[in-house]
Amino acid sequence: MKQFIWALLTIAGTLSNTPARATDELMKLIDDNQHHTSVQNWTEITGLPGQLSDNWELVETDLSSIWLLKNEIDPNLLGRISAQQLEDSVQLKDEVDAIAESFEFQSAKLKRSTEVYGEVSTEQLEVSTKDGNQDISGIFVLMNYQNKLYTLLLTSHYDIARLKQHKNNLMDGIFLTKK
Repeated sequence: MKQFIWALLTIAGTLSNTPARATDELMKLIDDNQHHTSVQNWTEITGLPGQLSDNWELVETDLSSIWLLKNEIDPNLLGRISAQQLEDSVQLKDEVDAIAESFEFQSAKLKRSTEVYGEVSTEQLEVSTKDGNQDISGIFVLMNYQNKLYTLLLTSHYDIARLKQHKNNLMDGIFLTKK
């Protein structure tokens, strides 16, 4: 079942051959008009409000709308945030349905939920299984923010309850406290 964690990452598009670097220093990004832009903060990079929670580091990839999250304390805790233009016909519920269907033949527990952070409503899918005695879990959080579909994926080698704490901490920092 160790392939399960890789399936989570693959489905979310995390695995790529793109180089990455931490964002501690000034970054130069290229906008849609091929102009170089300097950015230093979370909002300028991702378009999301708030800030990245403590113990997390944003890692830039060559793909301008995919960012990896690295937990400085726990190397087993992986994260990814992506953004894409939201088409009018796309519903968050349908996107979560598609992700859930991809786990149809896995021996995994799935749990769907809807939560609100600040004024942002999210559709979420929790996926968990075991590999021997080791827990493997992942949480997909999909949200519509300023006409973009943002997807947060967290994965870990421990139980879903502990992963949910990290998810809530991140979401509270990015937006506002959960209602």
